[in-house]
Amino acid sequence: MDGKAIFNISFNIGVPLVLLAATWMTQHRIIRARRQYLSEQEAHFRETIPMTNLKRFPSNDFCEPALVTGSVVIATNYFISFISSFKHLFGGEMKGYTGMCSDARRIALVRMLQEAEQMGADAVFNVRFETSTVNSGEKRKSSGGVELIAYGTAVKRLVL
Repeated sequence: MDGKAIFNISFNIGVPLVLLAATWMTQHRIIRARRQYLSEQEAHFRETIPMTNLKRFPSNDFCEPALVTGSVVIATNYFISFISSFKHLFGGEMKGYTGMCSDARRIALVRMLQEAEQMGADAVFNVRFETSTVNSGEKRKSSGGVELIAYGTAVKRLVL
């Protein structure tokens, strides 16, 4: 083999590997920063706004109910799809998708609690989650993403 052929082979293999490594490192940093932010927000709300999935809050000293929502649309991550495609060969949990869905639930919940905090709520009850598919166009049969919505009833304490 001459030098040009070796260069072409190493270029055609090396560049995709470098791009794949750069994508992985960037993805890892983004996920780590997002999870740190979510942990801080969740800690803040644990101390300030109690919530429950019960239809009524255990105490009756609340009034002024209002609907609060938080939503996020998550798109398919091609890097996670690429890595998870190998799981199709052997089976098992697709941890990339599990983490992505977990982050989406946490983001929607934090956004709901932020809305409750903005309206001056003291608690949120009847917390629920819903999902819907967001299509990326009629010609493409695959989904463009999934919307996850967290909603609940925000209430204020009665002032006697």
